[in-house]
Amino acid sequence: MDNKEQEKDISSLEFDKGKARNDYKFLVQKLKNIKEIITLLENKFLQKEM
Repeated sequence: MDNKEQEKDISSLEFDKGKARNDYKFLVQKLKNIKEIITLLENKFLQKEM
């Protein structure tokens, strides 16, 4: 996942006021996206360390 895809994922996390969402599903998806971002950051950090 490159930076543009990451930015797209982050922007898609924003709550859309025009649509009613199930809060539980929204939060689970948000947590999954946060986990993916953390994994990417960890990988970039580990690559710099090598």
